Amino acid sequence: STMTTTINRRTYIIPKGLQVCFLTDSMCRDIEDYFPNAQCWVHPDTTLVRSVQQHIKLFEKVHNYTIVILHIGTNDITSGASASTVVQRMKTLISRISLVNPHILFFAISAILPRLNDDSMMKTTIKECNSLLQHWTSQTRNILFLNTTKAFLKSGKIVQTLYKDDGLHLNQEGKLKLFSYFQRFLWHFCQLPRAKHIKHLS
Repeated sequence: STMTTTINRRTYIIPKGLQVCFLTDSMCRDIEDYFPNAQCWVHPDTTLVRSVQQHIKLFEKVHNYTIVILHIGTNDITSGASASTVVQRMKTLISRISLVNPHILFFAISAILPRLNDDSMMKTTIKECNSLLQHWTSQTRNILFLNTTKAFLKSGKIVQTLYKDDGLHLNQEGKLKLFSYFQRFLWHFCQLPRAKHIKHLS
């Protein structure tokens, strides 16, 4: 049986019981505590390039209809890649995952989050990259863009209280913001139940 969901004026036919997979970098550490029903793969320091080389095989084990949520790209930008290169790498990753596994029906790309200690050039690249991703996904039937950045900016300034002292990673409150965004999206998209109580991790 299926359900129908409308997001951004696009309508999706979703099989009931859609499996959810997350493929992320260290920004999403501990995500498995928030999504007990999802398959979560967290790879600290990974890049889109490295994921294409190392993480595609994870998807060989997925046997039911699936949405894959990707939260990767920060380290690509840190390494000096241009916005258009990062988007190209994201396209490559998604097409490689699709080749390995025809069960994957949908992809959702989480925006690359700004970080407190990014220099102004990197901040500009991140903005550019997100707007290219948004544009590309709006033209692509089965790929959605999750504008997670919204939760981390207030009148254009980064909300400092959501980051650890290193200025790179999210603290507990920051993760709660990000993961709640994912939970709302997944509840709306495929009725993935929200975790009853969210563990507060130290």
